[in-house]
Amino acid sequence: MQELREQEVLRANRELAAYFKGRRTEREARAALKIVKAFIRDREHTDPAKRRPLPGATARPQKRAPTRKTSAATRRRKRLPPTEAAAAPFAPPSAPND
Repeated sequence: MQELREQEVLRANRELAAYFKGRRTEREARAALKIVKAFIRDREHTDPAKRRPLPGATARPQKRAPTRKTSAATRRRKRLPPTEAAAAPFAPPSAPND
């Protein structure tokens, strides 16, 4: 039963994170927050020495040094060598005379 509740809390936590990223509605975030608050409220009644670790605290390994992610938008584009067509000044087409 406890495992099921911890899974529900982890899901609610992901829902809240999705809300702050703009992927969930406020209504869904409020429902998720109620689940998390109820879990915390229930957890406060147990003796601190007997409390289980918070859900997700032991599931993830310790993070190493943050790696920089590059995306297509942030990568520098390769410059093409100048060509004769690009070196010539651009002249807009003339308007027809009426």
